[in-house]
Amino acid sequence: MRAGTALAAWTLLLGACGGGAAATSTTVPAEITTTTRSATTTVAASSTEATLGPPPETRAAVTVAFEGEPAAGAAVAGFYAWLGDRSRLLPDVPFGLVDHVWAVSFTEDVDLVGSLYAAETEEGSVAVARVDDDVVLLVDDGSGWRVVGADLTRFDLGPWYGDPIRHVLVLGSDARPGESQRLYRADSIHVLSSNVDARAGAIMGFPRDTLVEASYGDDKFTHVNAVSETHSEEMVEIARSLSGLPIEGYLITGFSGFTALVNDFGGVQVRVPYPMVDWRAEANLVAGLQRLWGAAALAFSRVRSIPGGDFTRSLHQGEVIAAALAAIHERSVTDLPALVAILADHTWTDLTLEQLLTLGAQAFYIDPEKVGNVVLPGRSQLVKGASVVVLEEAGAEKIYRDLDDGKLDEAG
Repeated sequence: MRAGTALAAWTLLLGACGGGAAATSTTVPAEITTTTRSATTTVAASSTEATLGPPPETRAAVTVAFEGEPAAGAAVAGFYAWLGDRSRLLPDVPFGLVDHVWAVSFTEDVDLVGSLYAAETEEGSVAVARVDDDVVLLVDDGSGWRVVGADLTRFDLGPWYGDPIRHVLVLGSDARPGESQRLYRADSIHVLSSNVDARAGAIMGFPRDTLVEASYGDDKFTHVNAVSETHSEEMVEIARSLSGLPIEGYLITGFSGFTALVNDFGGVQVRVPYPMVDWRAEANLVAGLQRLWGAAALAFSRVRSIPGGDFTRSLHQGEVIAAALAAIHERSVTDLPALVAILADHTWTDLTLEQLLTLGAQAFYIDPEKVGNVVLPGRSQLVKGASVVVLEEAGAEKIYRDLDDGKLDEAG
């Protein structure tokens, strides 16, 4: 199942050579028990219940006018109307967003004008609405448009784009053109983390030959995607087990998808540390800061005949990811739906459209200068005749726990 996200910044990072969706969002409210202005309101969202105090004692008439996408516009207008008058029925929005905006309200009637930017993917439609300087995220995954995130600058709240701390596994397979990009070895294995409240994030690389315990026995981490019956899903399970991080799901692409993704995204600015000539990786790169297009970005991500071998290659893959994140800041958040469509064409994921869109919005909010890039430490050794990487447990655990808050404070 294919799905995409404007998370181009996060997936270009797929920066490895190589190589969606059923994860259920936990932020959609399942039940609203009351909608009165003065009574305490209890909201149940999945298995989580929270009690909110009385909303503001105001009843302002707030309207928002849009051109085009009438259904999406109606969803945004309903959200703003509820912000003005809490006696209205609470619209279908995530509980986390309800909690985020609960204490604020318009104090007088106002007529607003908004603009909508939408795009379609195979799994549904995504949109960004601009209402003055406010940003509102919407998805329609077959059941109608609904608001899934917002940055209401008029109230100076900061954004709510899902959980503030997020972790996603990004995989690049070594599938060549014509081969199934989803089912080959994962030559690039990275956990991408974000902390939107701190405007920071992190890129953590697993050496591809890390020795792991898979469902079918001990093997190199890179092989699990190709050998396991559940492929990338088991990659996520192993990464969760090793790190203890609540990884939401995965994104994966292969040689063809990565090359096309970088080209469609407009290339990435990367500093090549030294000349790289490697016929196996089809690399012929000069040193220095330069814009790499698809084939060159893939070559930079694949070169192993360098000091540090696979450890350095994983670090370079992280640099491609960081470059993509920096590049996304050259765009406007209104480009997010179009970027979703680009990614939808070239990647696979088990994340929902809601998860993808909110992650993409977080990428716009994170400061690229606050994104650490690290590769887990380990040593190469022979195990049963095979060359593998055994992680250095204490060093790896320090990085995992550093990432609990979605950013690198010490190890990056």
